[in-house]
Amino acid sequence: MEKKRHPSAIVVLILGLVMAGLHLADLLLWSEADTGFAAAGSVWLRYIPWLAALVLPYLPARRAAAQPAGLQDTCRPLGVGMAVSGALLLAVGVDAGGAVRVALHYPELFASSGTPVWAVWADMLLPIFAGAWLLFYARRAFGGFGMQRQKLGSSLLAGVVPLFFLWKLVWRFQFAPASVDRLPCALRVLSAAAALLLAVVLIKIFLVPGLPCGHTLFAAGTGAYLLCAGLELPQTLFEAAHGMLTLTDLLTGLAIGAFGLCGLVCAWEACGEETE
Repeated sequence: MEKKRHPSAIVVLILGLVMAGLHLADLLLWSEADTGFAAAGSVWLRYIPWLAALVLPYLPARRAAAQPAGLQDTCRPLGVGMAVSGALLLAVGVDAGGAVRVALHYPELFASSGTPVWAVWADMLLPIFAGAWLLFYARRAFGGFGMQRQKLGSSLLAGVVPLFFLWKLVWRFQFAPASVDRLPCALRVLSAAAALLLAVVLIKIFLVPGLPCGHTLFAAGTGAYLLCAGLELPQTLFEAAHGMLTLTDLLTGLAIGAFGLCGLVCAWEACGEETE
């Protein structure tokens, strides 16, 4: 039987680096640094590659390994990415604790601004629980998991990871500017969507080991790598260098960027050998 030809992991890696470089060049040369508005060129042409990065990876995904051999027991690179992302999310939750204390002592401040108090609690608790889950299963990625070790994951807290990214997606969409010409705010909605898609598939690796989800893992991992590491990470670093971010926004952007690198690992392994 002819061996199935898998997608190229090197192409995915290079594509992400190229798109990150082009986006950084766009921010430096052809956009207004303080507002994010495009200073030259078509705005819609800027959206096309990022929308394609979210959708097009599903086309070659059918050629990926259905059960990647590199994700059946241990995967240290994935563990590193999950640990970094999880630690940053924990820091996001701890930093948001200050707003919770203000909400407890001065609830009228949030009532006047239109921000519900429960949203302040969500900003603190969701990243803490999501970060804790990523850190715990990062240890599993180092030490081994799956059927052969009889280490199946618990679904009790797994849902909090996609729930956190869903919360960021809704939050960013809610506060996206009316003008599509202001690219950074609008594009962050896409990176949150890509992280959400990867989170849904990633938890299956630990909760349902052996499930043939390599096709969607390649697609979601590639999209998250391109949009989270190739878009969100350089944009976060650029805005941080210009003093445009709060500490919470900086840590969130770095956490999503690190999660995008987890997507690269997943896509890379899905381009590798199939489990016998």
